[in-house]
Amino acid sequence: MRKTVTREDILYSLRLMGIREGDVLLVHSALSSIGHVEGGADSVIDALCEAVGSEGTIVMSTLTGWFQPFDAQTSPSAVGEISEVFRRRPGVLRSLHPVHSVAALGKYAAEITAGHENCPTGCGEGTPYLKLRDLGGKAMLLGVDMDRNTIMHSLEELIDARYLRTLDICAPTYLPGEEKFTLKKFPPGHRDFLNMTPVLRRADAMVEGVIGSACVKVVDIPKLFEIALPMLQQDPLFFICRNEHCNSCHWSRLLYSGEPIDPERYTHNHCDDKTCEICVI
Repeated sequence: MRKTVTREDILYSLRLMGIREGDVLLVHSALSSIGHVEGGADSVIDALCEAVGSEGTIVMSTLTGWFQPFDAQTSPSAVGEISEVFRRRPGVLRSLHPVHSVAALGKYAAEITAGHENCPTGCGEGTPYLKLRDLGGKAMLLGVDMDRNTIMHSLEELIDARYLRTLDICAPTYLPGEEKFTLKKFPPGHRDFLNMTPVLRRADAMVEGVIGSACVKVVDIPKLFEIALPMLQQDPLFFICRNEHCNSCHWSRLLYSGEPIDPERYTHNHCDDKTCEICVI
């Protein structure tokens, strides 16, 4: 029988992993991975807030799908219960972007969330994700792995990866009268972000620990950019897997090879899930 995890347990583990007062922390999480948490998502959030203190800032991705118009007040986060409970807390601010919004609380919350709706892309220049880099932030993967680290898409935008797409979706409610919104440099499909884990370990750019039953990684965001950006500039397919059955990555490689792309290859080679990261191209 697994031990009940308390707020104090979580706070103790956060301290062991180097989370300090004044930190700016981007959190990706899976509550179920921790085990039984006394107080549920609220206890996790309380511990995070206490760890960074009044001078710190907690940020969480509150990503949404694009099949319904995004509303900052009512559109639920699609990336875990902790992020959804967090975004509904009093005082939490949410940035305006119909897919890549974030919620934030603390000293830099207003600065981080401001102006996202005016940015040309979801994760590039001027967005909360690059502001986190400029503020010396950390990215915490709490019970999830590097493949859920949204800030990796910022790296793809900075190298203008060829596989990033332009996509028209339903207009968000903060643009009254508009029918569609054009996503630029949108990151479709599958990525092998797990490739970065051993690289960050060797560079001492990541701290690993546990909270309850959850494995946790804390990544130094400026170091991530310092290490990964030159790698991607040299090899823009570093995040693209070599699984021959992965439609998305096969298509991405062809874009760089100069070989002709036959759409028929993908027509009957997919599942019924339109959001499948392996099938989508």
